[in-house]
Amino acid sequence: MTTEAGDRAWVLHRYPYGDTSLVVELFTQTQGRLGVLAKGARRARSPLARIEAGRPLWVRWLGRGELPVLAQAEELGPALPLDALQGLSLFYINELLLRLTQRGDPFPALFPVYEETIRVLRGEPGEGWYLRRFERRLLENLGWAPDLERCAECGRSLDPALSEHWFYQAARGVFCPAHAPDAAVVTLEAAALGWLRGAMQTRNAGGLGPSLRRCLEQELQVHLGGRPLESRRLLAAYLRRTQPTSTIRREEHGE
Repeated sequence: MTTEAGDRAWVLHRYPYGDTSLVVELFTQTQGRLGVLAKGARRARSPLARIEAGRPLWVRWLGRGELPVLAQAEELGPALPLDALQGLSLFYINELLLRLTQRGDPFPALFPVYEETIRVLRGEPGEGWYLRRFERRLLENLGWAPDLERCAECGRSLDPALSEHWFYQAARGVFCPAHAPDAAVVTLEAAALGWLRGAMQTRNAGGLGPSLRRCLEQELQVHLGGRPLESRRLLAAYLRRTQPTSTIRREEHGE
């Protein structure tokens, strides 16, 4: 894989390579996830020393194979400071991309969703609706999103006007009340189903967040192979330090 024209990218992760270099995981506009070798980036005077997660870049790389060489990286805007909760949200969406996508698999429709998610998380810390939207769009782009139009058992239309509640089971989909599975089911309010089926451009109202979080978390866990996310562990630890015990219990149980 060689590029001369360059591409827009966001830094997902970086880690040391040898004595002075870095391996940088990027999410690019046209190539999807890309790992590059940033030679000498750990030297203090290197123009690549400022590469870090959450920075928008214009990049150019040279070479083929699993790890081409990063030839150029220019910042497309300042990296705004993030508080602890914003930083954990950024870590979370980056970890999902690193765990669930393959290098060199393009997702041009997901790239603007990622950028919009970063923009909103900077402006609305503590709000989780944009994370639910990113999770759903990620599942859609990967081809793993369950059908939200018809009951997974009988094919009945999942019209939010026909029932106050529907039932969701990971890896299977949404069920009408007459065919709700017996186990591992999330009750999904009609309004929550309607939000998921819409543009998801605004926060979900009326306390719908917990059920949306549970159904998307369970769906993602199927594809994560049971391996926990480090970002979720750190978020739980952060909440234990900063929120009252009753609030944490409600959050853990999705109430």
